[in-house]
Amino acid sequence: MSRTAFAVAIMLLVASCKKTSTSDPNSHPAAGDVALNFSVDVNKPGRLIPLGFTGLSYEAGAIPNPAYFSDSNTTFVNLIKELGQGVFRIGGNTVDRSPWVAVASSGVNLDKVITDQDLDRLFKFTGATGWKVMFGLNLGTGTPRYAALEAAYIYSHYPDQLFSFEIGNEPDFYGNNGLRPIGYSNTDFEKDFTVFYDSIRGRTPEAVFSGPTTATHTMTWLEPFVRDEASHIQMVTQHYYKMGPASSPAVTIEKLLDGNSGIISQAETMKAVADVYHLPYRIAECNSVFGGGKGGVSNTLASALWGLDLMFVLAEHGAAGVNFHHGGKDTDWYNPIEFYQGQFIPKPLYYGMLLFSKAADGNLLSVSADTLRQSEAFNLVVHAVKRQNGAVLVTLINKDLSRQAFVTLTIHHPGWQSASLLRLTGGSPADTSVMLGGAAVDAEGHWTPQQVENATLTKNGCTVKMPPYSAALLVLQ
Repeated sequence: MSRTAFAVAIMLLVASCKKTSTSDPNSHPAAGDVALNFSVDVNKPGRLIPLGFTGLSYEAGAIPNPAYFSDSNTTFVNLIKELGQGVFRIGGNTVDRSPWVAVASSGVNLDKVITDQDLDRLFKFTGATGWKVMFGLNLGTGTPRYAALEAAYIYSHYPDQLFSFEIGNEPDFYGNNGLRPIGYSNTDFEKDFTVFYDSIRGRTPEAVFSGPTTATHTMTWLEPFVRDEASHIQMVTQHYYKMGPASSPAVTIEKLLDGNSGIISQAETMKAVADVYHLPYRIAECNSVFGGGKGGVSNTLASALWGLDLMFVLAEHGAAGVNFHHGGKDTDWYNPIEFYQGQFIPKPLYYGMLLFSKAADGNLLSVSADTLRQSEAFNLVVHAVKRQNGAVLVTLINKDLSRQAFVTLTIHHPGWQSASLLRLTGGSPADTSVMLGGAAVDAEGHWTPQQVENATLTKNGCTVKMPPYSAALLVLQ
């Protein structure tokens, strides 16, 4: 559903609610509710959330599978289109172990190589979604010549669909995963990058790049790379995982929802480095738990709340976007869209991304907690955006696992006519089935809201009840 269609659907549902509702559950607190107060400044719109902010990241090893990236998979195409405009990344660990050949010779295992036919199928699929592609090239086990030939084929056939090339994946781990000798350094990587870059640009002078696509090591790898290669890249990229490994007993829902200090620190550092060279930055690979996620954590309602909040936090810290990663196995717990027995199934994290796509249509607004001490002790966050038409979109995320909040929002505006609420809900924080607006995504990959509440307009704003482990989009217009 496009943003325009979504706005129309909300208006129609609000009209229906006004005809049938006899009471407003958001007008008065219930016994035990925690009272919270926030102010939203609508008079000083900030940064416009860029189109293409939303992203997905997939393993290059999935490209040879003809059942996967195909424009005939209309449900898969529709699921991605529901998220609005975005960036589709091909990378992951398998990019450095997936050789390219133009045409596979007899006896070659077609599941292990990427051919031009595979690339055609991939780009027909992404073309159907309307998303641009950030395409990773094999540095780990590939050669400059073959990377240049692969890039030349892609650019010559699909120039309008290409966002950028990446060279390799997480080179700061090469010395530990056998792709390079132990002790492989950022200086070694820059030498390799330059050789591949020169070879690719020798055949395709128009090629553009993102990098360094490191896992971590912001100051020891990313900063010197950007300093030395700023003229050779159009975007600074790095990866982020909230926690891991999955085997650790510390990997829990409570830990997933305990705040964003890690990503805020990383984002601030990346932005500071990128700003020196007037470059945007992006979290090109991201998810909850590295190594495929953890069952009961990465595939739950909690992951949707975490992902939704993370996207806003990154937008507020100047990021160009974030790509949530789909692992190398269909059984990976953190996959936003699961591929199971030939079916593409949206998981809870997908619903967090879906809500963001409806809530991030405009310029960010400043939000402050009026009861700072109390709000810091209560795990509820508020983000706000102002549309070009003047409507204000407020996203509330209650990450407290047991307590309901009664939220008073001060939003000074003389002409609000309606305040509607769209909720993201599930039966528990660990629920693997969630709904947005009282509806699940249908079997064809489309979503249409079925339930919208009326929020209570007050003289200075409105009031909203926020049950535990839930999110809501408040639309004021």
